[in-house]
Amino acid sequence: MPTDIQAIAAAVKKDGLPWTPKETSLTRLTTEEQRRHLGVIVDETEMQRLNAVAQQAAARAQFGAPAVGAPAAIDWRNNGGNYVTPIKNQGNCGSCVGHCSCAVIESAVRIKLGNPNYVIDLSEGFLQFCGGGSCGGWGLTSGLDFAQSTGVTDEACMPYTAGGGADMNCGAARCADWQNRLTKISSYTNHATMADRKAAVAAGPVLAGMEVWSDFFAYGSDSGVYVKSSAATRLTPPGYHCVCIIGYDDAQQCWIIKNSWGTSWGEGGFGEAGGFMRMRYGQADLLIDTSWAFSSVVVQIQAAWHSNVTVTQVFTSRDSQNGWAYFQGLGWRKIQTGAADGVLNMLMLFAQAVAKGKKVTIYADGDFVYQAYLL
Repeated sequence: MPTDIQAIAAAVKKDGLPWTPKETSLTRLTTEEQRRHLGVIVDETEMQRLNAVAQQAAARAQFGAPAVGAPAAIDWRNNGGNYVTPIKNQGNCGSCVGHCSCAVIESAVRIKLGNPNYVIDLSEGFLQFCGGGSCGGWGLTSGLDFAQSTGVTDEACMPYTAGGGADMNCGAARCADWQNRLTKISSYTNHATMADRKAAVAAGPVLAGMEVWSDFFAYGSDSGVYVKSSAATRLTPPGYHCVCIIGYDDAQQCWIIKNSWGTSWGEGGFGEAGGFMRMRYGQADLLIDTSWAFSSVVVQIQAAWHSNVTVTQVFTSRDSQNGWAYFQGLGWRKIQTGAADGVLNMLMLFAQAVAKGKKVTIYADGDFVYQAYLL
């Protein structure tokens, strides 16, 4: 049956919680239809593994270098630009892992390039259905494992068609040249203390898993900071979901979350009608920041030619082989030691480009520039 908004609203008022339940695209669905919008598979063994992963990450943080002090608030939709890609809708398919994994990777690419306007749209369908998942769900970090071992292609190569609830056929649906269109991650790292979680989010959006309770579906436009109400009931069996954490706010004591239920659920802002939410820290029943870890990624940017690029800054240390240049739309790149054009020659070329206002063509990846031509 559809969600009882009035009962939830009465409980929220009675509990004195800082949010307002609303009718959303999810509250109109039956309980079974709502469940199909989740998709993290967690049995007893997996629950133990996820808890152990968080405990291990917390232990590493305790004995490792202390996390650098994170800011009091950050929102990657408004951090010198919008590094968060548009809201998607997984529909009646338990593909939240594919969606949240792609959301994290897309933002990581924009951040590494230093370009909030960089156009990137990865294929949730490819990641979910070529990686081993289904509309029945997938493991919380299985998408990241596949993005590391194989990669994920762009949306145009394998457009998402699973919203109706039917699995996609990987071999038939993906484009012929999919192997040439992959974005990969080199690694992902788990974070489990509050300081480490915030430090990770301050560096970029992260993947997180949570348990969803019945009132979660009633989070709508301008709802406020979500806190599970006394009217919330546990799904039977329990339902688990993957989301992308795009920021936090210590003043409001909340995480800022990007979901994959379209724009008719959740709060809007920054060009979106909806799809986001704010969630209070430390809600043990939700598991998100008390029992399970956050996962951050390191992306690989493939080497490619970039034409008509503006050079804005050049830097070198006393070591003549330590040269850097800042390229508009790409960010800082180190001049590769041993590059065919030579570090000093490229430094001089980039300095000339800055002085004379000329553009360059470069061959570069996410870390290094290998060749350059003055235009």
